[in-house]
Amino acid sequence: MNIILLVQNYENYKSGYYHDDIVRVFKRKYNCFVYGKGYPGYSLRDTIEDVIDKSPFKKSEIDLIVVGTSWEIQDPNTSESDPHPNINLSQLKIPKIFFLNKEYKKLQKKFEYIKKNKFDLVISAHPKCEYWSKKLGIPFLRSHFAIDKERFEKLNKLSIPKTYDFGFTGSLHKKYIDIRHKIKCEIFSNPYVKSNLGLSVLFKKNPIKPEYRKYKIYWAEWGARSLFGKSLVPTGEAYLKFLRKFKIFLSTPSAEGLVGTRFFEIMASKALLFVPESEFYDGLLKNGINCCIFKKDLSDFKEKLEYYLSHSEERGKICESAYQDVIKNHTYENRIEKIINKLKDI
Repeated sequence: MNIILLVQNYENYKSGYYHDDIVRVFKRKYNCFVYGKGYPGYSLRDTIEDVIDKSPFKKSEIDLIVVGTSWEIQDPNTSESDPHPNINLSQLKIPKIFFLNKEYKKLQKKFEYIKKNKFDLVISAHPKCEYWSKKLGIPFLRSHFAIDKERFEKLNKLSIPKTYDFGFTGSLHKKYIDIRHKIKCEIFSNPYVKSNLGLSVLFKKNPIKPEYRKYKIYWAEWGARSLFGKSLVPTGEAYLKFLRKFKIFLSTPSAEGLVGTRFFEIMASKALLFVPESEFYDGLLKNGINCCIFKKDLSDFKEKLEYYLSHSEERGKICESAYQDVIKNHTYENRIEKIINKLKDI
């Protein structure tokens, strides 16, 4: 299959590397020409005909055009989402797929882009896919994030000891959700600091509540830095190695109920995925099988955390089951195969 991929170059990006994971899996499975900002030959003046001319394929040889997760402008300070208005796909008779991403940002502009370019199939991890499909009159496929299998198979051959009991990294997203802030208030006596590391030394006061101090906790929000100004949140391959150091790691649905990449990365890292109850898991998560699910009101949060930290054999069985599940069912190879089969059905 010959495919043109319209994406931004995220090969050297240290965060959000799922953009590049999807591109690399497409390239492993099919003949691909990758075009977009950051790649050789890119020009804002180009039309889709120019892109085809720059590709190694004749127009009649192209089986599919894919607009990837990194293509759009997500910056809220820019009103438009289309980064390249000169590329109009509406007149092409070649099948076209669009990966809708960050659905909580500029959604109406993204809908306009979808309708303008007359996509044959839209991919989204959002629970409202079916509703949007009816609204726009365009087929949607709900397809969750995943992992690049090869990346984790290599990492899991490394011997990395479990040095932390419990961890969380990322943003609290208080503008969109409250569960992460609630969990922080459960653990922290001072919920205004971004981390229990570095700052606790500086102020000579541990921000963790006394009942949680017996655990080795690593909590670092975006922007948290050590005493020497270094970010406390690793990036890229270092982040994936970092996840391997945890016995238990917290993840929650993000804005709009999205089940993000972190869920699958934790499972693939053989840390116990620790998650709140949610209607958004879509059958992906099973309590005691591939994760631990605690109540939204946090009434059993401490109890379950203590239980799985003191029952390492049980925890290990769940972690191994989760690893096998993600390697078998939640890779981008799986997701892309499902997408291509859906397109064939259409």
